[in-house]
Amino acid sequence: MQNNDREADPLQLAGLPFFRGMPQWALVRIAQSATVLSVPVGHVLLRQYDRATAVFVMLSGVVQILIRVDSDDLLVGTLRGEGQLLGWSTFRPTDRYTASVRCEEPTVVVRVSATVFEELFDQDPEFSYATLRRVAANVTERYEVARELLCARPRRGPVGEDT
Repeated sequence: MQNNDREADPLQLAGLPFFRGMPQWALVRIAQSATVLSVPVGHVLLRQYDRATAVFVMLSGVVQILIRVDSDDLLVGTLRGEGQLLGWSTFRPTDRYTASVRCEEPTVVVRVSATVFEELFDQDPEFSYATLRRVAANVTERYEVARELLCARPRRGPVGEDT
């Protein structure tokens, strides 16, 4: 993983769905502490059960969301492109990631420490409420996508064969 040695741009953040509508003072604080990272194919950005210390927002790339079941990693989603929220477990009381995230393509993310959000939440309860609503909407969408994948009608023949 390569640190691009630059802060995130508040204007760029403001254009991403997760940050859209956040107050300027919060975007400036988040951008000051954020790091832009370039992540190679195959790199595991987050590991299920690891301590959730940061949230990531994708700027480009493709990642796989994996859930560990016994000794297997079950693919429950693929996220593409700008604006995808990764590591939402940072906002949970148990502070452990609930899934692993592996890069399927070279990916660029903005990393924001959980402590920055904690400071902002302590400073402004309205900001806290609005941010947690964004997280809840994102989690709901993610679960619906995973449900569709898991409940998809099973194939009757081998993969690649029209049935």
